[in-house]
Amino acid sequence: MLRLSKKADYALISLAYLAEHSDVVPAREIAETRGLPLPLLMNILKVLHQKGILRSVRGASGGYQIGCDLSTLTLLDLSNLLDKVDPAVSDSVQRLALHGPAQALQYRLVRFMRDVSVADLVMPGRRIDVPLERVGVSQKNKNRPIEPVLIGQT
Repeated sequence: MLRLSKKADYALISLAYLAEHSDVVPAREIAETRGLPLPLLMNILKVLHQKGILRSVRGASGGYQIGCDLSTLTLLDLSNLLDKVDPAVSDSVQRLALHGPAQALQYRLVRFMRDVSVADLVMPGRRIDVPLERVGVSQKNKNRPIEPVLIGQT
């Protein structure tokens, strides 16, 4: 079944942080402010840099900046890029692995991920809204009261 990986989630969190800052941002700052593991984040940022999504600046004041138009990058492209999925193989293999209703769901999820640009998820002013009742809810704490959290705010 198609799902958004932890790598894709961390990439979206990082891209949202970078979209809020026009200057160069060190990976350590992103990791610390967003609570992400630095080693995994470094690998993700490296891949995004190699694919031209981010620009990298070396040195003591180095870090990363967004290096492309995120409206041209789809959520499916980002997910496949980070999970090293061959687009020519992935759809056919996934179709063979699923039957009936699950295959129909798979098709809709792929179509949705092709229709959503990364900019729709990370750029200030363009972000897709998250229902307030889902913000800040984790699997462990489903029954606890939900405290309002502003997405993208520290």
